[in-house]
Amino acid sequence: MINDRYMELVKPQYKVSYLAYLKDAKKMDAFSTHQPPLIHMLNTIIEGEVLEFGMGWHSTPIMHLLCGIQGRNLLSVDTDKNWFDKFKDYRAPWHQLQLSEQEPIFKGQHSMFDKHYAIAFVDAAPAQIRQPVIERIKDVADYVIVHDSECTFQGRKNAYAYDFSMYKHVLHFRPMNPATSVLSNLDEIPTEVTRIFE
Repeated sequence: MINDRYMELVKPQYKVSYLAYLKDAKKMDAFSTHQPPLIHMLNTIIEGEVLEFGMGWHSTPIMHLLCGIQGRNLLSVDTDKNWFDKFKDYRAPWHQLQLSEQEPIFKGQHSMFDKHYAIAFVDAAPAQIRQPVIERIKDVADYVIVHDSECTFQGRKNAYAYDFSMYKHVLHFRPMNPATSVLSNLDEIPTEVTRIFE
């Protein structure tokens, strides 16, 4: 399923990438509802390094494809060896993959926190590992995209006890559930970023 609102906003040269990926993708389900804001952000903020924390079939391939086209570096990190092994073939000159223990991530000591990112996508398991990453990455990522965030603005309970209060800007992509939010501590968010969230 292609999100019509997204497709109206995306630049023509990037529609080809999105459609190429969707040829073999299943109809959008609960695991893929982050795609419209994720792809929108990647195609709007087109420079700078990208982090994926938590690999998956609905994020890793499209992030790999777009970052490769854009000539930007992508780091994908996971703590689950089974998931990590599914994506080993995505290693490329622009795409680094890391399998990590959970402890350094919970303690904020992982090397991924030592770099600056234009965009960071957070969609990892277990549920409780996301909040420490969201808190720690606030100073090293311009935009943090978080999946399953409906609990923060719809009053729905889920497995994620998110607290976004350490961010100046919180934008919610409301049309789809599970929901996705974009967080930023930049002083100002460009209009082209915010349009899809209006």
